[in-house]
Amino acid sequence: MEIFHESNREKFLWMGFHQKHGWVILDRLLRPNKAKHKTGDHLYFVRCLDWTIYKEEKLNWGEPDYIFVINYLENLDEAKKKLKEEEGSKILHEFLNNKREDFHRKYIETIHNNYLTKKGSKTTKAVKAIKRRDSVCWSCRDTVDNKFDYECSACGWIICSNCGACKQYGC
Repeated sequence: MEIFHESNREKFLWMGFHQKHGWVILDRLLRPNKAKHKTGDHLYFVRCLDWTIYKEEKLNWGEPDYIFVINYLENLDEAKKKLKEEEGSKILHEFLNNKREDFHRKYIETIHNNYLTKKGSKTTKAVKAIKRRDSVCWSCRDTVDNKFDYECSACGWIICSNCGACKQYGC
């Protein structure tokens, strides 16, 4: 069970179980999921069953809906506990080794396309930059840095991982 504690402490991942969604991961490297992030009323989770992103209101995060993996395992009988621990461990390794970067890109695309739709623009893809730049988002004044953030494939501006904005008047 040490892997779950380690991923929580060192990899900034919270893994747990949800009655409806099954195994879920809250990646604390995403800006709205950071512990001290003040803006926004939502958290973004990975549903491990199908590796999709879903948004949850912060008010709903916690027991009984969301149960930390260690607490979940400790409430199972020994036979089921061992099976679920192995299952959870495999899922966590899969996420860390193969899915995390894709999850970050999908998250950025989701909030960016929500932003573009509100502005009446066509949706785009998020792409990794070749040349490093950093700046400040014109919309929410948060920092943007394409070392971590993605760029809009249509206009080339850095997509804000807080609000989803790219170019000021849309692209």
